[in-house]
Amino acid sequence: MATKNNYELCSRALVFCTSVSVLAQALNLQSFQSCDMNSLDASGYRCNGPGPQDRCATFVMFRANSYYSSFSNLSLHLGLDRKVVAEASGLPLSTEFLNKDQQLLIPIDCMCNGGFFEAMVTKTSFKDESFSGIAESLEGLTTCKAIKERNPGLAPIGLKEKVKVLVPLRCSCPSPLELKEGKKLLLSYPLTVGDTVVSVASKFNVTKEAIISSNSKLVSFKPAALVPFSTLLIPLDKKPILSPVFYPLGPNSTVPGMPTLQQPNKHKKKKKKKIGMFVALSGIAVVAVAAAAAAVLVVQRRKKEKSESDFGKAGEAELKQLRIKSEIRAVSENSQDPFDTLTIDTTPHKTVETYTLEELTKATEAFNSSNILGGSVFHGRFNGKNMAIKRARTESISRIDFGLFEDAHHHRSNIVQLLGTCIVDGPDSFLVFEYAKNGSLKDWLHGGLAMKSQFIASCYCFLKWNQRLRICLDVAIALQYMHQVMSPSYVHRNIKSKNIVLDEQFNAKIGNFGMEKCISGDSDDSWSRAYLAPEFLHRGIISPSMDIYAYGVVLLEVLSGKSPITKGAKKGEGPILLSDKIKFILCANNAELRKFIDPVLGDSYSLEMAVTLANLAKVCVEEDPSLRPKAGEIVDKLSRLIEDLAEGEETFESCTKL
Repeated sequence: MATKNNYELCSRALVFCTSVSVLAQALNLQSFQSCDMNSLDASGYRCNGPGPQDRCATFVMFRANSYYSSFSNLSLHLGLDRKVVAEASGLPLSTEFLNKDQQLLIPIDCMCNGGFFEAMVTKTSFKDESFSGIAESLEGLTTCKAIKERNPGLAPIGLKEKVKVLVPLRCSCPSPLELKEGKKLLLSYPLTVGDTVVSVASKFNVTKEAIISSNSKLVSFKPAALVPFSTLLIPLDKKPILSPVFYPLGPNSTVPGMPTLQQPNKHKKKKKKKIGMFVALSGIAVVAVAAAAAAVLVVQRRKKEKSESDFGKAGEAELKQLRIKSEIRAVSENSQDPFDTLTIDTTPHKTVETYTLEELTKATEAFNSSNILGGSVFHGRFNGKNMAIKRARTESISRIDFGLFEDAHHHRSNIVQLLGTCIVDGPDSFLVFEYAKNGSLKDWLHGGLAMKSQFIASCYCFLKWNQRLRICLDVAIALQYMHQVMSPSYVHRNIKSKNIVLDEQFNAKIGNFGMEKCISGDSDDSWSRAYLAPEFLHRGIISPSMDIYAYGVVLLEVLSGKSPITKGAKKGEGPILLSDKIKFILCANNAELRKFIDPVLGDSYSLEMAVTLANLAKVCVEEDPSLRPKAGEIVDKLSRLIEDLAEGEETFESCTKL
């Protein structure tokens, strides 16, 4: 009984001490992250002094988060070379999406500047982003104060879109003594809640004394009270090797340079086993307290930064990826609608909302004709949120694969969300989708109801060259997610410009996700058949390659502004497919290609880029499916093209006065 009471007393004392420690960490973090912090430690690690040790090649460890959850996002917004980061992190070059908290090694060139070490990266800002928001997104690898010091000409809040912000990453080079002791590099490790010197030392198989010594250059460094979301220098004799996704969890399994998981000794006495159990339970309590304190901290920080930035919301939108999360609208072609044969499941689903007929009636002003977006799709507004409401046949419900919507990640991957259903006791029910403010890609390339209703007659509206490239990248990212991230891989089967919608910032998303069983009636017209791969038309073969073929046709539409199929100009000549025409054009000369390119672009595009895009489209529409590229290869190719776009080009200007 006495032993039990001792356990209880120890447990309570441990939880209390841990609570105090975690709350102290929270207070330290608030001070450390403040833009107005007076401590020099927020500016970085002090230099070693004159000599060759004041510049070195090293690494920072980065954890993927909602701000940066794909390689495209890291490349576009931090200017990181995806190939270099993937190789350093031991990941396949085809990797695109990153799991939350997945660790990456980012090679950096650390150098002394103004008395402090730093490795500079350039951040491309979102609209209304702040320095504190940028620091928060990098989770300890920089501070607001350091960013402020390196950008004296910029306001720390309310940044304009696409401003280049210098971001100094926290780093340091080994001192002469550390080099003498065989420590060849110092890894910048971002701390999380609950990290201790002992636990981090164990992860990297180094001594706690070595870590304490390397971090002593910080005046505020306290080994017993590490500050979460700051950095800790880890002295290493060689580059660490990370597990591609997760650390091993099996007995006796290790990854070089990473944690060695300790296994219990089978020959321990019973009493020691009980103590072990007690420690484990105490650990759970510690984690719970730490999580609670962290939650309080996050709330406090968000309240403090409410007037500064909305970057968190913008960063959570993907795949650009994830760029600013905007509204999506489902638009149809005249009265012919891709959703005419869609079905709804009467079985309750946790992944989509259930709306009442009264709610949708109110949202659409009693389905007023002024709210028609096209076909049987209406614009609605419910609880302050825009939505596209589609009338569909109730009896055909089972064709929608609601199981696909159980993965909440897909909505951040350039895919239109199905928000909910409304089941009515009658022939017709309703599907509720995201609303696309700028209509479909087809509207912009070929004209349509959305264009006529949304823009005034004195404007001649068209997509600029750089907008077209980014739209193509968005669609490729969505296909990469479907083909290479989802397990099993998902084949859309209905990729076309009509099913690609554009949000307020002209970011693109693919519609009709999860509805491949509902497209049979939508592929009978010649327009839709122009997107179908030969192996599907002739042999009914379904594979990711058929989506790539359709995507190639979309690329050709974007490039030329022409329909996927046109009537022959000569008498007796049959229909001409864009997928056939491009093969002859590329065999000719650049003059023929210039004639093929959408004339509204004038000379505002790079011919070299146009040739690259045309060749990419050509390989996508190859007769042999094995010759077509994978979606990941397309993403890589387009990402490189976009990186080469001219600086300062207007991204979202799309309406030119006549």
